[in-house]
Amino acid sequence: MLIGAALSIGAPVADAQPAPNKLTIGLYAPSIEFPSTQARLSYLQGLAKTVEQATGIKTEAQSYNSLGAMTGDNVDFAIMDGQCYAVNGSGRLLATALIGGATVRPWALFATGNETMQSLRGKKLAFVQTGCNDGGFIDNAMLESEVDDGFFGARVGKGDVSAAVAEVASYKTAQAVFAPIGSEKGLHKIFDTGNVPNPAFVALGSKVPAAVIDKVAAAVGSAGGGGTLAGWMKGAREPYQALAGRMGRIAKAAQLATPEPVRLDAKDVLIDPPTLNEPALIPLRRRLVRPLGDRID
Repeated sequence: MLIGAALSIGAPVADAQPAPNKLTIGLYAPSIEFPSTQARLSYLQGLAKTVEQATGIKTEAQSYNSLGAMTGDNVDFAIMDGQCYAVNGSGRLLATALIGGATVRPWALFATGNETMQSLRGKKLAFVQTGCNDGGFIDNAMLESEVDDGFFGARVGKGDVSAAVAEVASYKTAQAVFAPIGSEKGLHKIFDTGNVPNPAFVALGSKVPAAVIDKVAAAVGSAGGGGTLAGWMKGAREPYQALAGRMGRIAKAAQLATPEPVRLDAKDVLIDPPTLNEPALIPLRRRLVRPLGDRID
C-alpha cells in the first residue's frame, strides 16, 4: 500500500523517449528551382538554424542527389519531392512547400519552335528523373495513358527541373519537356497536364519524440524561403494521394449509349401492293348464242 502511494504521489514520470542529441534534415526536391548550388546550401543552413533555435537541439541539413541516398542516411526530417511522397507516402507530413502562392503547381508539356503533339512523334522527351515511378508519372499522370510507350523516340532524364528545361531550351538535345508552368524559359506550351503537389516536409525518424516534432513543424512554418520556394504551410495528404492515383494506368473502354426510342408509322414500314388495273368489261351479249347457234345481236 505504501509502495502504491509512493508511486502515485511521486514526481511525474519522465518522457520514455528522450530527445536526440542532434537532428538531421535532408533535401531531395528536384522540382524546386534554386538559382545556384550555393543558394540551395544557404537555404538549408538557414532552415537548420531556425529549427535548432526552436528545439534547442543541434541541427544539420544536407542536400541529396537521390531519394535513396537521403533515406539511406536515416535523416530525421526530409524535404521530399511531391512525386516521391505520392509514391512512398512514408512519414508524418508536417508541411507542404508554397510555390507561387499555392501548395500545388500546374504542369504542362513544352516544346521548341512550332512543334505540335503530332510532330513530336519519334523525337526526344526530357523529364525530371526522380526514381519515383517516373514511367507512371509521364505515361499516366502527364499523358493520361493516351500515348503509347513508343511515341517518343527517347527519354532523357535530368537531375532537376532546371536541367530538364535547359535540355530543350538551351542545349536543343531534346524537343519537349514536362515541367511546371513558369519554368519553361521561352518554350511554347503544347497542352496542360494538371496539378502536381509541391514538395513535402516529412518527419521520418522514429527516434524523435512527438513534442520535438511539433516544435520542428512550428519552426518550419515560420521559416523563410529560397529559390522558387516561398515558405511552408500545413500540408494535407489528399493531393499526394490523388497524384498517386493518377500515376496508375487508366483503362478506357468505349461506352455504349442507350438509343432513344423511335416511333414508326405503319405507313413508313409497310408497302402497299400496287393496285391492279380492273379488267376491261366485255359485253356479255356477244357471248350468248341461241341453242340453234344463232347469235343474239
